Amino acid sequence: MSEQRSEGWWQTYFDDVFLRIYRPFLDSERTTAEVEAVMQLLPLPASRTLLDVACGWGRHSIALAEEGYEVTGVDLSTRLLEEARRGAAAAKVRVTWKHADMRELDFDGDFDAAISLFSSLGYFGSDADDARVLRGIRSALRPGGLLLLETMHRDLAARDFADRDWWTTPEGDLVWVEREFDAVAGISHEILRWRAVDGTEGEKSHQVRIRSAPEWKALLESCDLRPLEWFGDWDLDRFTHTSERLIVLAVAE
Repeated sequence: MSEQRSEGWWQTYFDDVFLRIYRPFLDSERTTAEVEAVMQLLPLPASRTLLDVACGWGRHSIALAEEGYEVTGVDLSTRLLEEARRGAAAAKVRVTWKHADMRELDFDGDFDAAISLFSSLGYFGSDADDARVLRGIRSALRPGGLLLLETMHRDLAARDFADRDWWTTPEGDLVWVEREFDAVAGISHEILRWRAVDGTEGEKSHQVRIRSAPEWKALLESCDLRPLEWFGDWDLDRFTHTSERLIVLAVAE
C-alpha cells in the first residue's frame, strides 16, 4: 500500500467524489430504517431538541426534522453542508446547520439528545481527540440527555477484514480499495482509487480507529456518558461479537 497517511485527511475527503461513490450505499430505504430505530430509542417529546454530530449531507437530520424533532446538524465539510441545506429546502423542513470541527463543539445543555452515526468517531486516531468530541457532546446535553452512537467494532474487523475490494457505482464508475489494519493501534488505513466513466481518475485515503465494545464503554464513561443499552444492528437486536454494527445508547450524567 502506498503511503498517503497524512494528518488531517478529513479536511478534504468529504467532497463531490465522496458523494458520488458513497451516496448509493446510503439510500432512502436504509435511512428510513435507521431513523425509525433512532425514533424508537430517542422518542418524542423527551428527545425533541437533537444534535447530529458529523451530520454529513443531512440524511438523518432532515428525516428527523420531518418527524418533528428540532435538529442541529454539525459538520466540517462545507460541501456536505451545502448538500444538506439543499436537501432541507427540498423537504421544506427547518434544520440548523453549523460548520465546525466536532472536537470544538460549543454548546451548553442545549439538547435533549444527540446522535453520531456511520462511524463518525474514530477519524482522529486517538482516544484524546475522540474524548474531546464526547465531552463536547456531554456538554451539549442536559443532565439525563441521551447519546446514540453507531460505529464499526473491533470484533467484526478481526473476523471479516478485507484488505482489497472493488465495485462499480450506479453511474458506472469503477472503485478499488486497499486496506491495512494496524492491530496494535486499532486503526484501519484505506486507500480508495476510482476511474469515472469519462476516463477521469483519482485517489484518496482515510483512516479510522476501530474499537471494541469494552473500549467504547471505557471511553464513554470517562466522558460522563454511561452506556445503557448495546445493539448489533438497526433492528435493535442485542449486540454480540458477530454483530454487523455496534450501536450504543448512553446517558449524560
